[in-house]
Amino acid sequence: MIDVLIKNGVVIDGEGGASFKADVAVKDGLISTVGRIEGDRAALIIDARGQMVCPGFIDLHTHSDFTFLVDGRAQSSLHQGVTTEVVGQCGYSCAPCTNASDLKGLLGYQPGVAVDWRSAGEYLDRLKRGGVGVNVAALVGHGSLRRCVIPEGRGQATDEQLQAMCALLDDSMAQGFHGLSLGLEYEPGIHADTRELVALARVVADRGGILSAHVRNRDVHYDMAFSEVLSVARITGVRLQISHISPKFGAPDDAVANSLAMIDRLNATGGDVAFDLIPDNWGPTLMASVLPSWAHVGGIEATLGYLSDPEARAKMKVSPNPIWQLVLQKRWDLITLFFSPTHPELVGKTMAEIGTILGCDPHDAAFDLLRASGQEMAQVIWAGWNFDESMQRELLAHRLCGVISDAQTVAPDGPLSGNTGAPTVYGWVGQFFQRYVKQAGLLSWEEAVRRITSLPADRMRMTDRGRIHPGLKADITVMSPETIACRATLHEPNRYPDGISHVLVNGEVVIEGGKRVTGNHGRVIRHRES
Repeated sequence: MIDVLIKNGVVIDGEGGASFKADVAVKDGLISTVGRIEGDRAALIIDARGQMVCPGFIDLHTHSDFTFLVDGRAQSSLHQGVTTEVVGQCGYSCAPCTNASDLKGLLGYQPGVAVDWRSAGEYLDRLKRGGVGVNVAALVGHGSLRRCVIPEGRGQATDEQLQAMCALLDDSMAQGFHGLSLGLEYEPGIHADTRELVALARVVADRGGILSAHVRNRDVHYDMAFSEVLSVARITGVRLQISHISPKFGAPDDAVANSLAMIDRLNATGGDVAFDLIPDNWGPTLMASVLPSWAHVGGIEATLGYLSDPEARAKMKVSPNPIWQLVLQKRWDLITLFFSPTHPELVGKTMAEIGTILGCDPHDAAFDLLRASGQEMAQVIWAGWNFDESMQRELLAHRLCGVISDAQTVAPDGPLSGNTGAPTVYGWVGQFFQRYVKQAGLLSWEEAVRRITSLPADRMRMTDRGRIHPGLKADITVMSPETIACRATLHEPNRYPDGISHVLVNGEVVIEGGKRVTGNHGRVIRHRES
């Protein structure tokens, strides 16, 4: 007896080749048959006529580390056909952790979660114990390593501190983490020198892991930033994934061409480098990242003090190197508030509009929002209209370009119902297909599916997922090419997409007829050395 039989669909196997008509049978959590299947001997039959049967989508870059602990149902991901997420990105991870208060500055931090873990293995056990709706793989955040070893994670590491970080990284990978993520544009990763990055990358390479890099700069000094991480990859041989590679507002016109040339050159000489982007023009990040480095000294309490000091605020405004050129050029009309725990009524408005509403300069409005958030400062998210569409398409045309959400998995109901964000939180998959396949015709359906299935699976060396092949895990998404579309907007972000009818995770149906089925069937995927 077959557990699930998906009949009459068009199979896109995830490898980029031509689609084909076939039935897909699932038994004991695995894909058992792909082809013509006679008879209807199955516990559940799904009629996929007029639809595409794809591997479950893999989100290579998310910040759901904490939200999974609050609500493991993974609603916003599963309704998009996402069956696997990679957390611990941009230098932020829940583990290892020596002090629970350090996690308050984590991108995606959720108050109220009891931090009852310290090691990587304990965190993965906590995820497993709580149950998750999607499969989860984790990276070690570079900033988390620094905070475990260096007070506040600040300053250059001594030889002894660097050795301790390397040992902690090695131990975390031995316990199941898949590699290291860098957040070199954020505190405390900004303090690391290349010597430190090379030493840590050697550990990752020796363990057969991946290095995910949020580089130091993607506008004026983009070439220096990319050169740094590419040099680390060349020296150590580590597998490198450049995160959300899109040049930001202020980058020169030839930034994409030069970046791709650097990547292609290293790959031609034996490197293993790929990259990804968000399928949107908005680039979200922590609002606190606009503050200069010195404003983070002493932790959140000290930062709140600076935000209440008129002299300190004046100095912060003239910081010569804020995270965005948009700030330097005072393009507050191109910066939008995506989430604020204390001012939800302002979400979706530009900082120019918020400044008018609050009766102050938009820069002061940002400081006021941060100050009002108190200990939940890391939850305040804004985004800049940073990514030029022609550059996005130039990047997507490259075969190594993956597609990511760079989001937190949330839900419109339950304990995460108050969380809002970019339209990509609920709609990145629909937006990707809608914009670049259906409207622009930039990618074929087969190639677009490859970018979010076998490509990320190969990057993470998940050999048992990411394809529709007999013997592989039955992570499957059934999608309508006619109706797939993003429905989320800036002002109504918590809306599921159209076009996803059925989703299976490890052989279990979790979305049926577009509706969530009770039960979490995701697994924690631990790193296996190769």
